[in-house]
Amino acid sequence: MSYHSTTGRRVLTLFAAATLTLSACSSTDSGTGDTAATGDPAAAAGGEVGFSESFLTDAFQVQLVKQLGEQAKAASVNLLPAANADGDAAKQNADITTLLGRGVKGLIVVPVDSKAVGPAIDRANAKNVPVVTVDLGAESGKIYMVVRADNVYMGKAACEYMGKQINGEGTVLDLQGDLATSNGQDRSKGFTSCMAEQFPNVKVISKPMNWKPEECATQAQTVLSTEKLAGLFMGSESVCLAGVQQALRNQGKLTKAGDPDHIVTVGIDGSKPALDAVREGTLDAVISQPLDLYAKYGIQYIKDAMAGKTYQPGPTDHNSTIVEVGQSLQDLLPSPTVTKENVDDASLWGNG
Repeated sequence: MSYHSTTGRRVLTLFAAATLTLSACSSTDSGTGDTAATGDPAAAAGGEVGFSESFLTDAFQVQLVKQLGEQAKAASVNLLPAANADGDAAKQNADITTLLGRGVKGLIVVPVDSKAVGPAIDRANAKNVPVVTVDLGAESGKIYMVVRADNVYMGKAACEYMGKQINGEGTVLDLQGDLATSNGQDRSKGFTSCMAEQFPNVKVISKPMNWKPEECATQAQTVLSTEKLAGLFMGSESVCLAGVQQALRNQGKLTKAGDPDHIVTVGIDGSKPALDAVREGTLDAVISQPLDLYAKYGIQYIKDAMAGKTYQPGPTDHNSTIVEVGQSLQDLLPSPTVTKENVDDASLWGNG
């Protein structure tokens, strides 16, 4: 998510991680970009960690919650079950207020909306409760670490792959995420800016799908019926893949790579259905968000925060870079381009 829905979404039932006990201590050493835990793995500050999840209606978010639970258990972090905001920013703020009232010593948040979550981050700051967010930051308040990928880069990577495959010619559809979120903005910006700069003969039609499967299908159906497309970009294939492929199928345009009428299709996320579609040739490439690393380092950073460890901008020991944005730090994790050549890589979260 990698992306953020609105209210009214169907909630999936999910078992979150079991809670564990974490012994208390303190730590004041400083880091520079190195994310290795210091000292005894059990020597992090103790207490419950609250967990506020944006929504649980797609495979990406469900798997993220599962892996956060597994990583918490392995690291002896007492992670509470996920409070599901169901795509409602007001509910997420209320959930976080409830968790703070419970006395949690740390918070992991997958924001619904980077602007709307700001007041809740401010309340945590006022109580000296460290916050780690995953996939999205906040426009106000101080976050210990935002664990995410570079979304502009992911859009650019999709553009570069597609542009080469269509030989820099034709019309392509950009199915944008919610432009009220930085991820929606950044992915579309990365894609369209790259097309304008590197493939100026390509015409880009941008249509918002707002992280909603039904809007992906509707927008794709409409454009496919009026335009001859050379390429199609999904800001989130976890949201769009099924609906887009059905729209292509309805118009007899769902063909495999190599077919003369094939529409080059690329998405962002890296879910299992997307990897399977890459294998069968109906999806050309996917930019895989590092979901497994989101979970691993989300837990590592909240543990470090509770132990008093500090970080500075710079390169890390896990092929990423920590940058400073406003009052907060962001660890921008790598996001590989997946094609038939590397789709069976066991390290991809969609193959887990």
